[in-house]
Amino acid sequence: MAKAPPVREQLGSAGAGAVAVLVFLNILWAGANPAALVMMHNHRPEWVAAFRFIGAASLMWLLVAIPQVRRTLAAHFPRHLPHLMLAAAIGFFGVSTAYLCYFWGTRLSTATEATLLVSSSPIFYAILARLWLKEQFPPEKTAGIILGMAGVWVIVNKGLLLREFSGATLGNLLVLLGVLTESINVVAAKSLAMRYSGVALLTIEASFAAVSLTAISLVFAGAPNLHWTPTDFGMWFYLVVVCTVFAFSVWFYLMERAPVGAMGVTIFAQTPAAAFIGYFVLKEQLHPTIWIGAGLIIGGILLTLRTRRTKP
Repeated sequence: MAKAPPVREQLGSAGAGAVAVLVFLNILWAGANPAALVMMHNHRPEWVAAFRFIGAASLMWLLVAIPQVRRTLAAHFPRHLPHLMLAAAIGFFGVSTAYLCYFWGTRLSTATEATLLVSSSPIFYAILARLWLKEQFPPEKTAGIILGMAGVWVIVNKGLLLREFSGATLGNLLVLLGVLTESINVVAAKSLAMRYSGVALLTIEASFAAVSLTAISLVFAGAPNLHWTPTDFGMWFYLVVVCTVFAFSVWFYLMERAPVGAMGVTIFAQTPAAAFIGYFVLKEQLHPTIWIGAGLIIGGILLTLRTRRTKP
């Protein structure tokens, strides 16, 4: 069995340039749920998720097939069996579960609310990073978690009290389950990215997610609809090339050294972008509680990621 490589030196915070790049990535990701929702007019949610990762895995392996890229990445793929199995499990179980929850939930709720709930991810990153990676957990993070969870509650229930358990409520709960699952995926992947190439890890995870999602789609959704419209191709290209191959490659590359918390704070950039896309592009109605919930989530994130000055 191959030995695990040592952990890379980790940065104490993300630099201003990295933060700017991460904000840009999150603005791109704000369009993922709306794009998926458009595809769901002609395709089952299971197949939309499967198509995304089949395309992403295929493109990643084509990239790895380029000799120069292969020579660069070959030494940075996980060969230590427990680490390889963890990367495969994140893709096969974690990624497939997260995106099925996202797409099922988005279909029942709205793309705007789904993306706003995704913006609560840094709160769960903070909890998991403390438990798994032993990151610091000052009192500000506890207050931020409570505030952010209140925002999630307001968006899911469209108010402080649960008055009616509707399809939209179930959709928001599914999206929230996806957020929890993806938060686990991110922290687990961070533990690997400290040793291996982030792009190599993305290739493995996308490949196993494609296999898992294809099997699930065949069992629960039957044969795929192969009659695609030009709009379907456009949305698929956005999901695969822009949101997955490009955006996640950069995210995984930065995750090799940048702390999860510092990266996670940039996710709140999805909040105004989601509202803009949902209202002006998809013509979705914005329930007044969305703004209250979004404000609580952003306040919670800023408190959660506020840290005292410490040495890296």
